[in-house]
Amino acid sequence: MATLVRIVLWMAWSLAIGWLWREGSLGVMSALAAFGLGTALAAWRAGPGRRRRNELRYVEMAKQPVA
Repeated sequence: MATLVRIVLWMAWSLAIGWLWREGSLGVMSALAAFGLGTALAAWRAGPGRRRRNELRYVEMAKQPVA
């Protein structure tokens, strides 16, 4: 889910930058810099993922997995 949100935010950012460039509010270099910044932030790893609490843990349950 978090990856999907990051992709949607990156797409919205890119579309906003493209729209501002097309309207003339941003120059070419400013638009490229903003696009690069957005891409770098979208590609930056947030850190280790959370551990799911609802997964089966056979050690805690003292059972063997069923084959």
